[in-house]
Amino acid sequence: MKKFLWVIPIVLILGAGLYFLMTSGFFQKSEEETLDRFTESYQNEDYEDIYPLLSASAKEEYPEEEVVDRNRSLYESLGVETATLEDIEGAESNEENDQEKLYTGDLVLDTRYGEMTREYTIDLSYNEEENDWFIEWTPDMIIPGLADNELRIDVSKGQRGEILDRNGDKLAFNGTKETVGYIAGRLDETGLLEAAEALDMGEESLQNIFNEAWIEDGMFVPVKDAHRFDEERREEFQDLGLTIQESPAREYALEDAGFHLLGYIGPITAEEMEERDGYTSGDMIGKRGAERLYEDRLRPEGGHTVSIVDESGNTVEELMKAEPQDGEDIQLTIDGSLQSTIYSHLEEDAGASVAMDPDNGEMLATVSYPSPSPYDFMFGINQEDYEALETDEDSPLLNKFNRTTSPGSTQKILTSIIAMNSEDFDKNETMEITGKGWQQDDSWGGYEVNRYHVMDESFDLKKALTYSDNIYFARTALELGAEEFTSGMEALGIGQEYDTDYPIYTSQVSNEGTIESDILLADTAYGQGELMISPIQITAIYGAVLNGGDIYEPHILAESEENVQIEDITSQENLDYLEEAMRDVVRLNHPDDVERPYAQFAGKTGTSENKTSQDTRGEETGWFIGYDQNNKDMIMSLYVEDVEDRGMSEYSAKKFTEIHDELNE
Repeated sequence: MKKFLWVIPIVLILGAGLYFLMTSGFFQKSEEETLDRFTESYQNEDYEDIYPLLSASAKEEYPEEEVVDRNRSLYESLGVETATLEDIEGAESNEENDQEKLYTGDLVLDTRYGEMTREYTIDLSYNEEENDWFIEWTPDMIIPGLADNELRIDVSKGQRGEILDRNGDKLAFNGTKETVGYIAGRLDETGLLEAAEALDMGEESLQNIFNEAWIEDGMFVPVKDAHRFDEERREEFQDLGLTIQESPAREYALEDAGFHLLGYIGPITAEEMEERDGYTSGDMIGKRGAERLYEDRLRPEGGHTVSIVDESGNTVEELMKAEPQDGEDIQLTIDGSLQSTIYSHLEEDAGASVAMDPDNGEMLATVSYPSPSPYDFMFGINQEDYEALETDEDSPLLNKFNRTTSPGSTQKILTSIIAMNSEDFDKNETMEITGKGWQQDDSWGGYEVNRYHVMDESFDLKKALTYSDNIYFARTALELGAEEFTSGMEALGIGQEYDTDYPIYTSQVSNEGTIESDILLADTAYGQGELMISPIQITAIYGAVLNGGDIYEPHILAESEENVQIEDITSQENLDYLEEAMRDVVRLNHPDDVERPYAQFAGKTGTSENKTSQDTRGEETGWFIGYDQNNKDMIMSLYVEDVEDRGMSEYSAKKFTEIHDELNE
């Protein structure tokens, strides 16, 4: 037994050492693991993973929803994108108490209202029984300074920028709308349902409104918005116990006449919010036209005040503040009165019209007709009415003034320029033309170039323009050849993209960009075939005939600089010749339609035809592009669809003159 006596001192020594190590905290777990887990969960917004890290006393004081749900709710209201804990370092510890640790740093919140940085404190305590460190949670760990108070966010709105015409008159502005509704408690559900017909709403929709949970007696309950209700409806609403109130809303001075030009605004959609920064649910955004095109300039910047408030609503601390900023006003080159006048004469037709200053490319009017009202879309259009617009043969939802279309015989001015620029062409040389149709040779089979005015006479270029002879221009283009004709069209900008402040569809000489057949070349020369040009572009080309030969880049913003896209399209001699020919179009061919004592109008008619075969008659579109030779500050183009039974291009020429008659009053 003596041989084991030496073991006893060793055991005693080891036991004493172990007791010393345990009581001295040698085996105490480090706080860094808890700190790292907390930091990671906090920054990843994994609030459920934070709660197990809290001390028992913290859990007793703050149930899980006070930590998890409140944290998430407050951060959602702030629109927190990221929450970052930066520069977290241990503070000087109390040497007498090594079971508490304090860490400090910064909490950086990237919110929808901007960046907020707050000093941040993490208090940890050691639990001997569990040999682990835990967080001593307080609401200040959501937002430092919050304590038992609440967060309040007050949002203010700036004013959307307004759209002005060239004279400073408001085209799109911040005005008012009317809302019909009822006072809760004064009208029962039966009374509201009786108003269904007057409101043009279904009973189910009205029942849903009546049963909204937020409604309390005495409140005004909105039912339907409109720009303005007419007097008859106002009286009907009053008899039914309904009330009309006014509230701020966007207004459009031109209404239908400016729908495609200006567009309209509406509540932002979820998809739009994903595509754009700085918007919140309920914000208004441009949906089409100038409102959409210049949204970034027109939109206001919202203001906000983010504060900590006590239970009485008194401000404890202001965390962030920004004043609202109004959007930018935008001035257009458009003349609102001219725009309205043009539309009033063509709203029952289908087509487009463009008025332009030939000396600088300023668009004075851009009209697409017919058009719906912007208020139909702002205040809600029912499915039936929308489908009616979509299926309407006149395509009221389609913006026609910037889209390409067949120019018809207005192309003959372009073909004339190409021919006169050719060394082998003599504009005074005559061409004998007889009969209604012509073909180059038997290889054309049954296909012929036809003309509307059958004159068995000799034609020079001026006479061919005056009477719009298709055969003359077809033969002229064939003599030039496809290569020279196509390059001449390119020199006039056909096929080029316009880098301008308003989108314009790119024109084409053909679907493939080249002309491989003689028939296609012949047809293209007088404006048929596969040729497509927008009203804006062809108006700009005609403008060059008036201004000395420069094609200006069309623009719609008053601030845009004048930019010549193509210089010197032909000689001044040739330009004078074309002006004489366009005067003869009016003076000799269309005196009854266009000639007026107050002006010396000149221009070019055109008819494009859409048909399935040459031996049938298709739908025809009538063009007229004209100006006053006594006052060359405006050139106007317009086309009208389906004129085959209304005089063809003569119908459009008359519309041109009717518009000018009103402008001259």
